[in-house]
Amino acid sequence: MTNELDAPAGDTAYAAMISDHEERLAEARMNSIAAGRRKAGLAGAAMAGAMLAVSDILDGPKKDRVAVTVESSGDPHDLERDGVDLTVGEVDVHAPALERLEPVVHGSNRRRR
Repeated sequence: MTNELDAPAGDTAYAAMISDHEERLAEARMNSIAAGRRKAGLAGAAMAGAMLAVSDILDGPKKDRVAVTVESSGDPHDLERDGVDLTVGEVDVHAPALERLEPVVHGSNRRRR
C-alpha cells in the first residue's frame, strides 16, 4: 500500500515499518468486521464496516508533524516592544509599540462545586 516516494531516500527499513503497520491495521479492521458478523450477523458486519468508515472520515488522513527550523542572521524583531517602521514600495508604514497591559487573572471569584 505504501508508495516508495513516502519513504526517505534509500530508507528501506522505514518502508518496511510502514508496510508492517498498514498490514496490522488492515488485520485489525478485518477482525472488527468479523467480530460484528459473529455477534449480529450480516447487519453487525455492515455496522462495524460503517463505523470504521465514519472513523476514517472524522479523523481524516494522518498528518506528519515535522519540526521546522529557521535560521537567521540576528534576533527576531520584537513588534510589541519596538513597533514597526518599514517602506513598502513608495509607501512608508509606521506602527507604534503596543501599550503594555497587566494580565487579567481569574480565580478569586470562581465558584467551587
